Amino acid sequence: MRPTIALLLALVLFPATIRAQVSNLDGQRVANVAYDPPQQPIAAEDLKRLQQVTAGSPYSAKSVAETIDRLFATGAYADIQVDAERGPSGLAVTFRTKAAPFTGHVKVEGKILSPPSRVAIVSAAEFRLGAPFEEDALSSAEKNIQQLFTSNGLYDAQVHVEKSVEPGTEIENIIIQVRPGKRARYEMPKLEGDLKLPDSTIVSATGWRVILIHRWRGVTQSLTQRGVESVRKKYQKQDRLAADVELKSLDYDASTHRVKPDLQIDAGPRIRVKALETKVGKGTLKSLVPVYEEGAIDDDLLYEGARNLRDHFQDQGYPDVDVTFRVTPLENDQRTVEFIIARGSKKKLSAVAIVGNKYFDNATIRERIVLLPVSLRFRHGRYSEGFRKRDEETIAALYRANGFRDVKVASTVADNYKGKPGQIAVTYHIDEGGQWFIAKLELEGFDPADAAALGPRLTAAEGQPYSDVNAESDRNDIIDHYYRRGFPKATLQVTETPAEKPREVNLRYAIFAGPQEFVRDVRILGLTRTHRGLIEKHLTVHPGDPLSPVDIDLSRRALDDLGIFGRVDTAIEDSDGNETHKYVLYDIDEANRYTARFGIGAEIAQIGASSTTLSEPVGGTGFSPRFLLSVSRIDFLGLGHTITFDGRISNLEQRAGLSYTIPNFLESKRRTLTFSTLYDKASDVRTFTAKREEASVQLSQKLSKPSTLLVRFAYRRVSTSNIAIPDLLIPQLVQPVRIGIFSLNYAQDRRDNPANATRGMYNAIDVGVASSVFGSQRNFIRALGRNATYYRLFGKVVLARQTEFGLIKPFHLEAGLSSDDAVPLPERFFGGGNLTDRAFGENEAGPRDIGMSAGPGGTATQATGFPLGGNALLFNNTELRFPVIGDNIGAVIFHDMGNIYTNLSSVSFRYHQNNDQDFNYMVHAVGVGLRYRTPIGPLRADVAYALNPPRFVGFQGTIDQLLTCNPNLPASQLPAICTGVPQRLSGFQFFFSIGQTF
Repeated sequence: MRPTIALLLALVLFPATIRAQVSNLDGQRVANVAYDPPQQPIAAEDLKRLQQVTAGSPYSAKSVAETIDRLFATGAYADIQVDAERGPSGLAVTFRTKAAPFTGHVKVEGKILSPPSRVAIVSAAEFRLGAPFEEDALSSAEKNIQQLFTSNGLYDAQVHVEKSVEPGTEIENIIIQVRPGKRARYEMPKLEGDLKLPDSTIVSATGWRVILIHRWRGVTQSLTQRGVESVRKKYQKQDRLAADVELKSLDYDASTHRVKPDLQIDAGPRIRVKALETKVGKGTLKSLVPVYEEGAIDDDLLYEGARNLRDHFQDQGYPDVDVTFRVTPLENDQRTVEFIIARGSKKKLSAVAIVGNKYFDNATIRERIVLLPVSLRFRHGRYSEGFRKRDEETIAALYRANGFRDVKVASTVADNYKGKPGQIAVTYHIDEGGQWFIAKLELEGFDPADAAALGPRLTAAEGQPYSDVNAESDRNDIIDHYYRRGFPKATLQVTETPAEKPREVNLRYAIFAGPQEFVRDVRILGLTRTHRGLIEKHLTVHPGDPLSPVDIDLSRRALDDLGIFGRVDTAIEDSDGNETHKYVLYDIDEANRYTARFGIGAEIAQIGASSTTLSEPVGGTGFSPRFLLSVSRIDFLGLGHTITFDGRISNLEQRAGLSYTIPNFLESKRRTLTFSTLYDKASDVRTFTAKREEASVQLSQKLSKPSTLLVRFAYRRVSTSNIAIPDLLIPQLVQPVRIGIFSLNYAQDRRDNPANATRGMYNAIDVGVASSVFGSQRNFIRALGRNATYYRLFGKVVLARQTEFGLIKPFHLEAGLSSDDAVPLPERFFGGGNLTDRAFGENEAGPRDIGMSAGPGGTATQATGFPLGGNALLFNNTELRFPVIGDNIGAVIFHDMGNIYTNLSSVSFRYHQNNDQDFNYMVHAVGVGLRYRTPIGPLRADVAYALNPPRFVGFQGTIDQLLTCNPNLPASQLPAICTGVPQRLSGFQFFFSIGQTF
């Protein structure tokens, strides 16, 4: 029973007592007014406003009753009693109150055997954050959750719901304890009704039994619903479009722990939909005739299907198409819906004209209409009656929004445009009428500050065109402004009256703001591990602020963006109460601290690892499986920090990395600090295996939505092993080297979809300096830039292009090192393959080992032909991407060009290779590819043909054999193996991977 009702009953049932109290106390002086407990559930400001009994005034039973009514009306009180005691200086009046409870955090404890998920359990409990709490809600929640478990096959589940008071508040937190038990399994369903299909076919369609092994699945609500729908679809595939499939019951047998579904089925007759006189594909009929989707036949659906077919054929260039339908009587368990389609002759929409317009020019109107004349994209133009009628309304709406209240728009269709058969023209006739203006705008009830803030945003102004659309837009802006400032009950009255002059109105906006509401305090619920200070740093709502639902939700989003919470909910405590200072609640479910992801991938291309054989410097087609493991610990120490381990294993690379991420570094939501360590052993270059041991620190600063700046310092030790060129031949390249490098990276991403962009652009530049100042044993500058753009040409055809340029410039060379050899092998540019230039196998581009001539006292070396990398790169890729089958299968035609160059001065656009020791020229490839869309990006297969692949002289043999080739010996004494073998990269390359090229 609500307290207000109890008070009214007391006044009715005990009038004598009330009269006696009035006669005894009325008129006596009130010495003081107190509250028990002193801390009241409403703010002191509201208490003062509502209290009618004040110290120093005469006591009145009527004032007491009115105060009690006002306090109860806030919704914050469960009980109020008033005591009045005589004292030497007058009456001491005490209001003894009990706060009303409100619903707080809902927590689920116990094993969760999803489904149902934790979220589904909380939802089934039907507790609303901040709403008044009723004791009966506990038992109701238990029943609802028990039903949820039962519908998911957990018939032995145990559910207990209890409450727990949030310390220092009137909030009741809810604890849901669950023990789901074992999930029941389906058994052979009971099938009733007019089936017209074998029982085995129906059971198979349900999906409730695993195929082949015939094991019954565990019961879940979604699987039950999906099974019923699958049976319905099975009938629809048999052309029984009106089939009715109903789940009557799920009968549970506790002794066997099995559930028997009872299906009531009415197969109905076969319904065939045919197109007469004009051929229409079945897929087109299914998409245009709604009887397939609705599973019923009635005139409304058939008329809609006829309209859709008419619009379809008109859009195909048949403006005179006529579509009618008829339904044959039921015969031999079949009814036929026949759409008679008389297409008429094919015509082109050659012209779209607009006449009568004075206020708007043709270009302004044309950009808003759907009809289009013939063009390269629309060979017959774009026309249908539906489009034409829609355009009429669009043009009229444009005029009405600009004050032309009496505008009229009509259109006509003319055949044999300019005397040419088969061509039509559409003309839109516009009767603008007179334009209405605002003679006077009056703002009533607005605070001057609000009027000043709203003035520039209002579309209505004296002397401007008047329209109902603009007035409604102003209404929304004004109400939103007051809503944001804590006036939830604000209303606006818009009054329009005729002015003295014709087609002019006087406009009056009268605001009734109502009481302004404020934030009394912010209460954070549900925290167990996270520091409260982390939450408070991301709140923009503070005590004393206007109660703005918009600001409250912005704070909720900011907490969501931290990525450490499973759910963040917000509410205003007792939102319907009439107090002006209210609590704002943020209810938080902390996510699982540990997340683990495991992935499997593969790449097929011209790849392979280095080995003891030197017989394949060009590489070979290989298969590289990949196994990925990522483990994250979020909200470390309750500070919102994250520790992540990333591991990768393949026959080309073994990698392990550990990172520590601090988001919102130095109180900025756009700044992130990351400490990382990395061990990487890669054999993706056939010449050697590179090993990198690195520690780094990186600061990421979000400059704007598309732009990010990274500042990074890395200190690493790089070394090589398994080198295909004997160590003695290039000792300066194989020694372990320490690199300390400071770098800046700027990226601008305006792509609509980074995984599969169709429009936009991407720019990135990375500049780094390795110097002895940072403890580096090599000194060089490294820069790499990339620009990619994406254009939608027409339909879903996309032109994508990318240019990448990079250079490495050594400085302060050590003695005995040239500028070409100063950069360690693992630090050089390597390229070629599926992401750069598909004329090459993976990392097969650029300079190669061509041996060394004998110097004074030295020994000449035999060329091996293996890639050595370079200090400059230039690549350009162009792709034409287009769909082939539906939205999931597409194709590309591409052209790649570029190479890895010895240094910047060697960069050349030359097409031809000068000789077999010249690798500083531009290598081109053309090819085609297929793309299959998946949730993680397109599955990609490319075939490329190199137009001018490089040739070279390579050694074919083992390392031991190479060491026996002493050029100082006479040629007659050298083994045959020491003769270099002319080779050339394969003209064809094949790549298979995931993700677009760029």
